[in-house]
Amino acid sequence: MALGIAFQIGTFFAPRPAYAFFDSVAIISAITALQSAMNTAVSTAKNVLNNSLGLINTGLGDGFGQLSKLSIASITADQKIADANNIVQAQIQRDERNAQVRDQHAVNRQDCLNLQDGAATVVAARSGEQFSAALDGGKNRRTDARQGTPSWTGSGQATQAANNHHFSKYCNDAEAEAGLCSAASDALVNADQHAISLLGPSVYADQDGINQANDYAQGLIEPVAPPALRGDAIRSPQGQSLLPERRAYGAALSLAHFVVDDVQGWRAPTVTLSAAQRAEATREGRTDTEKGSELEALELDINRKLGGTDWQGDLQAMPSDKSVLIQIALLDAQRNQIMLAQLKMQQAQAMMQAAQLSTMERDRLAHVTPMTVPTPTN
Repeated sequence: MALGIAFQIGTFFAPRPAYAFFDSVAIISAITALQSAMNTAVSTAKNVLNNSLGLINTGLGDGFGQLSKLSIASITADQKIADANNIVQAQIQRDERNAQVRDQHAVNRQDCLNLQDGAATVVAARSGEQFSAALDGGKNRRTDARQGTPSWTGSGQATQAANNHHFSKYCNDAEAEAGLCSAASDALVNADQHAISLLGPSVYADQDGINQANDYAQGLIEPVAPPALRGDAIRSPQGQSLLPERRAYGAALSLAHFVVDDVQGWRAPTVTLSAAQRAEATREGRTDTEKGSELEALELDINRKLGGTDWQGDLQAMPSDKSVLIQIALLDAQRNQIMLAQLKMQQAQAMMQAAQLSTMERDRLAHVTPMTVPTPTN
């Protein structure tokens, strides 16, 4: 009995399998429910991830698309800005070129004034040459002792004519005291001996000024012309031998007169001054501002550029290099005119030096004893 009770107790408390305490159907149902829940969670997470990825892709796509549009818009804007800038630069360059074309074709006020001054100077030069030629003609007649001149009748008459001319206009105190003439005014006493009579003024004020300059030139070069060889004197052997030297004398004196007459011609009142030259003459305080000479016209034009405010102001305001270059070219032309006058004077001076050399050599030859002429033999 005890053994039976022990067997029953052992059977009751004997080890069982793990699932022996659970219901297998319940466990399987639980596992299935868990799997279903897990599948639902995974599916839900997948859907959430897919939706999130879709949203991300859509957002990124929209963002990249917007960025692309902005980039295109930026390029288009840059192109428009560049086009606008090109248009503005083209307009600026066009305006600058138009201004250059205008400046290149615009005539400056000084161009007109310089042309007027140059024309006045050219006219004065031509008229001055004619004036000098007229003086030469009269003096050559006197040097040649032509009929109607004092030397035609003899040396005494020529000397007295020269004295009478001096007494009538330039009588000094000693001559007046001797009773030869009436004393002239202080400005005219011996004026025919003063270089200022010829070289002083830029233009001779009137005919008296011209005569006074001419009288000085006459007394300087040829106070008295030698008498003419006439009649028996010119037919005699001695007269015939004097003729070559008389002609050489006439040639030399004509050259001397030519040089001095050219100086007088530069100062003869032969042209009407231009407006700019008259304004400069007034600024300098000159009394006669209407008629001028070649020397005065040139002098006024030079002074106007050197000290005049009008030319200096216009030069500073000239808009282009062309205007300044024109002024330089005109100054060069003016310089050429002066150099041409110097060339003419240098030619005359060279001839005078040649004449001096010739005279010196003729004088030296005159001291050589001539050899006898050999007698020809048959």
